[in-house]
Amino acid sequence: MKKQMIRCASFMLAALMVVPSFASCGGDTAGTTDTTPVTEAQTEVETLDPNDRSLTKDSLPDGLDFGGRTFGVYCSSTKRNEEFFAGLGEETGEVVEDAVYRRNLSVQERLNIVFQSDSYDYGWKDIGGEIQKLVMAGDTTYDLFMGAQAGVTQLVTENVFINAYDLEYIDFSQPWWNNNFMDELSVGSDYRFYLSGDFFMDALFWTRAVFFNKKLYADYYDDADELYREVLDGKWTMDRMAEISKAVYVDLNNNGVSDADDQLGFGTYLTMSSSDPFVYGSDIEFTTRDAEGFIELQMMSDDAVKLAEKLVNFFYQEGSYFNFDGDAPKETVFIEGRMMFLGNSNLGSAKNLRDMKDDFGFLPYPKFDEEQTEYKNLVHDSNLLGCISASSANLDMVGACLEAFAAETYRSVTPAWYETALKVKYSRDDLSTQMIDMIRESATTNFIYAYNYAINGMGLIYRDLVTKKNTDFASALKSKEKAGLKQLEKVLDVFRGIEG
Repeated sequence: MKKQMIRCASFMLAALMVVPSFASCGGDTAGTTDTTPVTEAQTEVETLDPNDRSLTKDSLPDGLDFGGRTFGVYCSSTKRNEEFFAGLGEETGEVVEDAVYRRNLSVQERLNIVFQSDSYDYGWKDIGGEIQKLVMAGDTTYDLFMGAQAGVTQLVTENVFINAYDLEYIDFSQPWWNNNFMDELSVGSDYRFYLSGDFFMDALFWTRAVFFNKKLYADYYDDADELYREVLDGKWTMDRMAEISKAVYVDLNNNGVSDADDQLGFGTYLTMSSSDPFVYGSDIEFTTRDAEGFIELQMMSDDAVKLAEKLVNFFYQEGSYFNFDGDAPKETVFIEGRMMFLGNSNLGSAKNLRDMKDDFGFLPYPKFDEEQTEYKNLVHDSNLLGCISASSANLDMVGACLEAFAAETYRSVTPAWYETALKVKYSRDDLSTQMIDMIRESATTNFIYAYNYAINGMGLIYRDLVTKKNTDFASALKSKEKAGLKQLEKVLDVFRGIEG
């Protein structure tokens, strides 16, 4: 277990945050003569750069002072902690880490707090148990837990998290809170246990995306940008992806099967999480909500059955390959130029493709069919959600800290990662940046996906079907439904305020 701590007392800002861009408006109009007498020097009109967030104000009152108290954060990923939360303790020239470092100094100075972010590398299966032990023991070290969605949502019935609506200073009307995402993780309007937004930008990192080899596409279809146009025209579907994948397949080793030594149409690691973004990228409504916002399941439908057939056929068709071993990781085959579509990847995965010789592009996950009106891109359940510890001794301070860190991340860290690192350093063309915006704007989750492990695996039925090469969705649903509905009622009771 690796532990990293940042303890910073109040400091002056080490550097300017983001300098606002200004432009002047003026000049003569061609073909006209200005007859207005000039009696004094003209004043330049300064206009703010519309992409500059550095002056966006928050609603925190001036003069907040928490007397040097520690805001303790527990992060279940050392890598994410260093990149997005704790930083590296100094400026290193890395655009994102430096923005994080300056943000932390700024908030500490503003609120007179000490920011302590410790990291412990627990996987999603273990993080819930570790958090529960700390809270049940009354440990006050940490005010905020950041753990993988798949793990922390299992604790919803354990009374270990504070309802964020009960905290002072948090302003969910501000743009640095992802309300659509948080609403999907809640029911009703009285409770919010899981936080997402700019400060928890791991969700942006984990938003699913399809990467495609532009050179390989051009070899078969001439125009490398054609797929972008299909996306914009609403024609990028699962059937189209399957068609292209099969067309470009070449059995390079002549062994009669698709494997890691061939030229592949689609390659991915395992069938498990690789199938999720296709499922929740569709417009199939597995749940509905009643007038009060409470979840009702409606998982059985003709389209749900068709989806199972499409997924299984795609994963097992000629040109598709999964179960890469350590000698042939999926990204290596893609980087070598022998794969059209790279599966099981996220926006953050683009960093791993910087050395790829062939140009690559970003695509949203395909629609179920052309009748689907919008693209949807699943946020993987490894993304870190924020959860307020029920054993915190600083609840009067926590809301202010969360709001300040979220606002400052929105102003400086998100632009550093999204606009500079992702869209400039990692993307290869202007249309890719348009696709990245589309993917971000369509990022989504689903209640049954998020709470899957608390409701008898109801949200990951398609994983089992694809893994077992089974298209019988109705039988798979029936095997989980009775126990799943019973467990779902326990989850919903939490949001009804009913103590178990």
